Amino acid sequence: MPSLPMPITDVFVALADPRQTNKVQHSLAETLTVAVCGILVGADTFEEIQAWAQEKLPWLRRYLELPNGIPSHDT
Repeated sequence: MPSLPMPITDVFVALADPRQTNKVQHSLAETLTVAVCGILVGADTFEEIQAWAQEKLPWLRRYLELPNGIPSHDT
């Protein structure tokens, strides 16, 4: 019997987060998930990823928490 696909965020949860904990506003796993999804739909720059994610925020929130919204392109 086939197994269910692994959520993409589960792939990133195991990564060590090198950022300073007191300066973090966005989950590393969620930030990377947003970036990968943006790239998969054709975004070529960090600015395009952010613009796509802002436009798709309601859809992304069906799968991600994003308590502080979409990370900026500088994140």
